Formats: sequence, structure tokens, C-alpha cells
Amino acid sequence: MVRFVRTRRRFLELAGSGAVVGIAGCLGGGGGEQETETETETTTATEAADDDHDEERPEGVSEEEFEHGPVPEPYRTALSQANERRDPDDLFTKEAVKFQEADDAVEAGLTEAGRNCGNCAEYIPDKNGDGFGACAKVEGYIDPEDWCSLWESIEEAEAEEGENGGETAFVA
Repeated sequence: MVRFVRTRRRFLELAGSGAVVGIAGCLGGGGGEQETETETETTTATEAADDDHDEERPEGVSEEEFEHGPVPEPYRTALSQANERRDPDDLFTKEAVKFQEADDAVEAGLTEAGRNCGNCAEYIPDKNGDGFGACAKVEGYIDPEDWCSLWESIEEAEAEEGENGGETAFVA
């Protein structure tokens, strides 16, 4: 009886191992396994980073559109919170202005807590209910909880506009 138990146990171990190897073989690409694993790991890391953006993008908007535009029509030449008109032909890329989540910018020491796109003079608030706006200076969709190096308080922008308007009126 002891021999039967060992044989049965051994059979189950081999059958289980065989099944695992068989499944792994079906999932593998055959040949070049090491390269495939490296590519898969790299792709998986990239996809994981992209998945964060996928969750945040409005429905039906590709990653390319989200990052670089075009934005929906109501934003293309809209006025920012400080009344600056957006020019779709004269925008910075997100990379050029260190665009990122405001919390990450604070942790990196790039800005102070409380500064985000939602309270920036250049921000154009959500007009279509998808939770995203646009920017008078930066391309693509803008989350009010993001930040970039162009951040300017609404009060400062309005003061500058008042000063410039006053000088122009005085000079003319």
C-alpha cells in the first residue's frame, strides 16, 4: 500500500508539472525566450504607466489626442481664467513645461502646495462635463489637478493686464 501512495503522489507531481510546462509553452513565443521576457517586462512597465493615463482620459480620446490635442472645439480659441485667448498654433508641449500632477511637482520641489492648473491664470475650465479643461499656453487636455512651469496666479495675471492696459491707455 505504501508503494501505491508513493507512485500515485509521484504521478500527480509529474502530471501537475507537465501541465504547468505545457501552459507556459503555449503562452511563450517559442525561441528567443529571454528576449521576449525582457520585451514583455519593458512593455508591461510602460503599459502600467500608460494605464494611469488611460483611467484619466475622457472616453473616446486617444493618448495622442490627450497629450497633444486637438482639444474639443469649445476650448480651441477659448479665453483662460485671466482672459487670455488660446492660440492653437502657438502652444507648448507638455514635456517642454514639465507638465505633471501637482502633488508630484510639490514632492519634487518644483512648486508649492496649492498651485495647480485649476487655479492658474492660463487654465480654461471644463466646458463639456468630462472633468478636463485646456490651457491657453499648453497643448492637449488639462486636468485641474495638474501643474506646469508656466503656472501663474490669476491675481498676478489680472494685475499685469491692468498695468499693461493702464500704460497703453496713458501712452495713447
